[in-house]
Amino acid sequence: MKKLAIVTIAMIWSISSMAQDNAISKYFSNFVADTAFTKVTVTSKMFSLFTEIDSEDEAEKEVLEALSKLKGIKVIINEDPKDPKTLYGGAISTIDKDKAYEELMSVEDGKENVKFLIRDKGSIINELLMIVGGNEEFLIMSLFGEIDLKQIAKLSKIMKMRGLDHLKVLDNDDE
Repeated sequence: MKKLAIVTIAMIWSISSMAQDNAISKYFSNFVADTAFTKVTVTSKMFSLFTEIDSEDEAEKEVLEALSKLKGIKVIINEDPKDPKTLYGGAISTIDKDKAYEELMSVEDGKENVKFLIRDKGSIINELLMIVGGNEEFLIMSLFGEIDLKQIAKLSKIMKMRGLDHLKVLDNDDE
């Protein structure tokens, strides 16, 4: 009986840790419950469907390979927040408390602030977190799995999903 209890507790703990594999699940669940926010979730199943596409183009093959390593995308966006800069500051403050994320890049201008952070293990990026706060919108996007930044920037051009357009700054190619 004691072994069963220990195994059950271990399973619950491992399931809950897997469910909180990204910043949105871990820190920003209060935004998920707020009806003022639009929520988008793309699962690994969706990415696996992309990998079934045959392509002769080498660049497309690279992008499809990068897609096969993704576990998901979660996006929370509010296109008309009352105070987007405060939301942005609060999100940055919350993430800064967790030393698991490292800033990759930030872009600030008079209209909006965009911050890219990564969580990695060794040379493998496990999560790319983007936080956007400006005069008109607030957005948090978590892309998780095994991430190749160059391929993700190309993916942002192909998918044309709201929010992913900010990832184009990660692509240094002059195509």
